[in-house]
Amino acid sequence: MARGIAKYGDVGAVRDLVPRRHGVSGRVVELAVVGTRGELVLRGLDVRLALGLRENLFVIERETAADGSVQRFVITGRGWGHGVGLCQVGASGLARAGSSYEDILRHYYTGITIETR
Repeated sequence: MARGIAKYGDVGAVRDLVPRRHGVSGRVVELAVVGTRGELVLRGLDVRLALGLRENLFVIERETAADGSVQRFVITGRGWGHGVGLCQVGASGLARAGSSYEDILRHYYTGITIETR
């Protein structure tokens, strides 16, 4: 996670992750990364890219030490895309990289059969 965040700025050691704004669907659209050297605000797609997540729909729990400092973040996803398991951004990236629609569908939906009627 620290490497992903470092691509956007140097906050030092990450002390906290604070969702600042949620969209109407509950997705995190603005996240403050609080570190030993300052704070960085990530917005939109940068939130998920910096954290290495598949979607902006998530919750953050903190495991803390006796002194109250965050020892570990537990980030739990609450679904992808429109709730059907396909990420539009990821599918677009796969298509740009040369994947066919069949390959993309099989990537997101394992064990499927694609038929023409």
